[in-house]
Amino acid sequence: MHYLFAIWMAFFLLLPIPVCAKPTDAFIEENSQANQLALTAQEHDWIENNRTVTMIGDTTWLPFEGFTEEGSYIGIVAEVVNLIAEKSGLNFEVNKTASWRHSIQFSEGQQVDIISASASNPLLEKNYRATHSTIKSPIVIIARDSVAYIPELSTITDLRVAIVGGAGYGNIIKKSYPEIDFIEVEEISDGLIGVAENQYDLVLMSMMVASYQMAELGLYELRIAGITDLEMELTLFVNRNKPILWHIIDKIKRLETKQERHQILSKWAKNQHVERYSPETVRIFLLLSLFLIVFILHRHYLLKNNDQLLNKLSQRDALTNMYNRGYLNQIISEQITLSQREGKRFSLIIIDIDNFTQVNKKFGHSIGDRLLQQFALLFDENISNKATVGRWGAGEFMVICPNEKLKETLVSAEKLRSEIDQAIFINVGKKSACLGVVEYNRPESQDRCLGRLEKALLSAKQQCAIAK
Repeated sequence: MHYLFAIWMAFFLLLPIPVCAKPTDAFIEENSQANQLALTAQEHDWIENNRTVTMIGDTTWLPFEGFTEEGSYIGIVAEVVNLIAEKSGLNFEVNKTASWRHSIQFSEGQQVDIISASASNPLLEKNYRATHSTIKSPIVIIARDSVAYIPELSTITDLRVAIVGGAGYGNIIKKSYPEIDFIEVEEISDGLIGVAENQYDLVLMSMMVASYQMAELGLYELRIAGITDLEMELTLFVNRNKPILWHIIDKIKRLETKQERHQILSKWAKNQHVERYSPETVRIFLLLSLFLIVFILHRHYLLKNNDQLLNKLSQRDALTNMYNRGYLNQIISEQITLSQREGKRFSLIIIDIDNFTQVNKKFGHSIGDRLLQQFALLFDENISNKATVGRWGAGEFMVICPNEKLKETLVSAEKLRSEIDQAIFINVGKKSACLGVVEYNRPESQDRCLGRLEKALLSAKQQCAIAK
């Protein structure tokens, strides 16, 4: 869906763009109705008594926010703030901070009313509350040109990966990829320059910020090497001591139309590029960028799907579509780790079809294969969803029962043996099976546990032979 939208945008860019387009009366009426702001009496009174609200802005966060040499507040956030001021009648007094760390220090003392930042920022959320977010940007992986395309961040190993410390989406990245030991940098430029100078292998940040800052810093040796499934959400945080102000701003943000959002983004983009590039150059650049994004997203989609398919194939038995022995060994290893670390119990059941080789000899391998598939269906219908079942050998199956003691598993195994005895299999008729059951005894090894399971199965076979 992302790349279909990008294709539509590319088509839109090819259309003639009027220098000045006056909206129709019908559009103005529709837009105004959809964007009517209904403030309560309490909110009106608050605005009357608090016309000026204070805010701080980061000097190094363009295109979201920054300051001109003359000290004017600019960027996407500045346009959002202007729209809020226009609708509410509030005046915004914006002061700049030396760095993001400096902004965090302001928030700890609740010295200002509003701070712009990415959502889900625990450092801000202690004293500030996030308003509704309407601007989102995907988190991308930035690397040098020599680095190959990275379809999934979790696939990388032994690489130095940087993120901006204190950023809200930085916390989301760390939670999403706990296996990666991220390196925190102070500023966006530190991360980008660090990758360019080979201090880090990768840096993660918002696509909007990355594209803008790479161009501003002249880091043409860097590129977008991959796109994650995460997004940075741009929002305004309001001082928790001023709940009415939060309600006012949140209400205005929720009423923001797509047209207003488009005007905010396009107006600021125009202000940044009109003096350096012609309109045709800008259009061609945007078109090429969109096609590049389409290609990256489509390739990411295909590679991710292929990875999922290959992963599934590597875990499944081709004949029965059950989990294979390799995957079952992996699950047993994980259960052993949980048992040794957290004291959790688990048990194993091994099922061996009696005289399975005779079925192949008497009826042929195709009938033997059909019998295995029928057993797989029987297990699917009679084994709990909490358990993991798979094919262990030629005529053997394994069931891994988490959080179960031996006594409970023995009951389950006996029910399963009874179901097998009562079943009538196509082309074969009645068929029996022997079952071995053990509970994992901490801290024994996996090989020892499986050895005990094989002995339990052998004992069951001997008892069956005596009974017969």
